[in-house]
Amino acid sequence: MENKILTKDNVEETEKDKPVDSPKVTENQSEDKKVKIGKAKKKIFIFLIILAVIGIIYGAYWLLYGRNYVKTDDAYVNGNQNVITSQVGGTITQIYIEDTQFVEKGQLLAVIDDTDYKIALENATANLGKAVRAYSSLYSNATQTEDDVKVKESQLKKAETDFAMDRASYNAGLISKHQYETSKNNLNIAISSLNQSKKALENAKIQADSNSIYNHPDVQQAIAAYKDAYVNLMRTKIFAPESGTIAKKSVFLGQKISPSQELMTIIDLNNVWVDANLKETQLKGVKPGDKAELVSDINGKKYIGYVQGLSAGTGSSLSLLPAQNATGNWIKIVQRVPVRIIIDKDSLKKNGMIPIGSSMEAIVDIRKETKNILPYTEKSSNLYSIDENVMNKEIDNIIKANIGKN
Repeated sequence: MENKILTKDNVEETEKDKPVDSPKVTENQSEDKKVKIGKAKKKIFIFLIILAVIGIIYGAYWLLYGRNYVKTDDAYVNGNQNVITSQVGGTITQIYIEDTQFVEKGQLLAVIDDTDYKIALENATANLGKAVRAYSSLYSNATQTEDDVKVKESQLKKAETDFAMDRASYNAGLISKHQYETSKNNLNIAISSLNQSKKALENAKIQADSNSIYNHPDVQQAIAAYKDAYVNLMRTKIFAPESGTIAKKSVFLGQKISPSQELMTIIDLNNVWVDANLKETQLKGVKPGDKAELVSDINGKKYIGYVQGLSAGTGSSLSLLPAQNATGNWIKIVQRVPVRIIIDKDSLKKNGMIPIGSSMEAIVDIRKETKNILPYTEKSSNLYSIDENVMNKEIDNIIKANIGKN
């Protein structure tokens, strides 16, 4: 093979032999590049327009809607759970309810065996009669004590007369000193005996001359025992303190129960509210009276409610084990504050009842125009109290039947 020596002339010849690009090919490449750049600019422009439109839509949404409303799906239905307990112990002999059953206020729920309580009331009745008869005997005791005082006064006069005669005889030397001392002791005994009888008469008159038989301590004690037995007997019947639906029933026929034992729960689904756990960053502007729209996860229907109040603490601070943040490994977490929203009763009637614990989506209108502040209602029930007029009438009848009898 022949080796060529690379010289300046050879290089020039080689360059002359290379093909040269035509001007037409160069122009096509430049146009393709311009088209690509134009398409890229167009895409960027369209993207910027889309971003601008989205920004305008969000801005309009915030101005017209977003700034006037706060929204959360961390909301749950709640209500009063009236726990029914027994005030006395015993065996359940009758029961009239089951879980999910609706009951009216004052409806009889269960009955406890009352045999022992009837016997206790009979004993209390007998003891009250005894106390009344003992009070009646005080009058005769006062009369007897008064007669005793008269006898003691006569005895004292005789002792005084005897002592005066014995003292004169002793001074005259007619009797011994022993006889004189005996007469003196008899006088002192008569004086002491009379004083004791007078005190007994005074006490008897105080007891007999009381303003009323009801003020006598023994009678008062017997009346208190009768009331206790009467109340216990009445409490063997358990009634519904308010209308609602039975839940958590844990009592059965023949079961032995003790006082304060939980038997069942009554939930009034006509008076429920929603605990909406709003972020602390959402609370600005939220106030009592604000209108709220509530969407139930159960039926998808919209309910109307009003903010009744804000919790005094966050959910974590009021939990059983509050978080302790006094450590070096602390991470800030947005807290949630429960906001109570009362559901409008007309809305409940229209859309149907919803069980407590069910989920809701809450949207609160924080505009200043809405003001429907709902007061906190007080609840009471007279089913836990005893008709004292009936009880006192029974006591009066017992007293009348025994007064004046010994």
